[in-house]
Amino acid sequence: MKNSIRNHLLTTIMIVVLGLSHVCFAQERYRVTYNYNTEEVGYYALDKNNTIVDTLDTPRIKRNSLVEIQLQNVNPFAVQVQTDVKEENLRQEGQGFNFGSLLGGLNSFTGDQININTPNLPDTDAFAAAGASRGAVSTGFEDLNNTVTNISAMKSAFVSNLLNPNMNKETIMENLISTANADPDVRLPDPGDNFYVYLAQLEKTLKADKSALEADVSTISDSMENSDSVGVMSRGELRARNMAMGDLQRLLANLDNSTNQSLQFLDELRSLYTVLEASNFEQTYDYELEADKVDIELKFVQSDFSAQQDRDNQQTTLKTRNIKIYSKGGFKINTSVALTLNNFGSKSKDFFIDDLGVIGADDNDYFVPNLSTMVNFYPFLGEDFNIGGSFGISIPISGDENINGINFLFGPSMFFGSKSRLSVSGGLAYGPVKKLTNGLSEGDSTAFGSVDNFTKNVYDFGYYFGISFSLFDIN
Repeated sequence: MKNSIRNHLLTTIMIVVLGLSHVCFAQERYRVTYNYNTEEVGYYALDKNNTIVDTLDTPRIKRNSLVEIQLQNVNPFAVQVQTDVKEENLRQEGQGFNFGSLLGGLNSFTGDQININTPNLPDTDAFAAAGASRGAVSTGFEDLNNTVTNISAMKSAFVSNLLNPNMNKETIMENLISTANADPDVRLPDPGDNFYVYLAQLEKTLKADKSALEADVSTISDSMENSDSVGVMSRGELRARNMAMGDLQRLLANLDNSTNQSLQFLDELRSLYTVLEASNFEQTYDYELEADKVDIELKFVQSDFSAQQDRDNQQTTLKTRNIKIYSKGGFKINTSVALTLNNFGSKSKDFFIDDLGVIGADDNDYFVPNLSTMVNFYPFLGEDFNIGGSFGISIPISGDENINGINFLFGPSMFFGSKSRLSVSGGLAYGPVKKLTNGLSEGDSTAFGSVDNFTKNVYDFGYYFGISFSLFDIN
């Protein structure tokens, strides 16, 4: 009978613990968002399809849940995110592109100069011999200057927007199209329809203008070289012609340099625009919430691409933000040392024989101090207060020789303070009490002078109250 009751008690305890574990360990999904531009932080509950089903007013999330940290409007061309969390490193997902490798082949855009700046040909008699073609060439150089200037402006504006951490993807694209539309050349298509077609047509126009200018300059050069067949040239005329020929050669060199530079700019614009189209201004991290309180530090530093442009080889920290998450629910277990007061009421008796030889008994209905070791379990509700249960064993520390043996304790508990270290509990006590043997009962007459040899310890139920302090967390 004694073993049956004890086994039943242990079975009940295990069923309660396993039941609470099954309920509390069911994993749920949440999302925490941070918008780089607006500084807004949001907390949301998700379903199994990652669809938002509820907005949370407080950052309290069920323990052991999967938390998706989503950073919005983070320009990867300008900003790099470094994360730090106490329990474990965040696992980065969905980045999609390694901007360091994709942009590593592009040269720095700073310090570029436009190599052509000759809107008018020199006003000399030598060029006058070329006739009406001189005016056409001057106009051609001026048009080419405008094209080169527009390409340079478009490149500078585009890169400046890419390096601006406060600009989102849509605004950068809109500004690029707006800058491209500033070019008045009617031969170019609308960049808003297809920017790649616009760049291809701009490249074709630039090459065509270069070829036309080279042909016109060659015609003028040939005309100047053949001018000596008309008559004998004076020494001054010959010197002027040679100087004019030198100017033409320098114009051709500048023409070649400027167009090559502009073609390089177009290639870089095409590459950057391709990366921008494929880039994701949202970064997502997964984190499993296990701690009571989590402080995730987000450090936004200058990206590698941005650092490449200022050439100082240092990553500037733009700003640092902290996302705080507090857990709730879940299932925690810890151990504690307790001072308990056990009482078995009338079930525990002190037997004696009075002067008339009658067996009597005094009820030990007082609280006996015990030193106890407890195992505490509770669903986590908050940092300062939780409700759960405790079970453990205790040993009496009273000097009463009639009270001895190990007690088993089980009952509800309330937990207080940081990490729920302090607890107050109470409930059932299952321990040894004295019973008469050999068929003796209270009130019987006997010739014995003492009943000490006719008692034994048996286990029975009582109750207890106690205060404990936990040592360490098991889970």
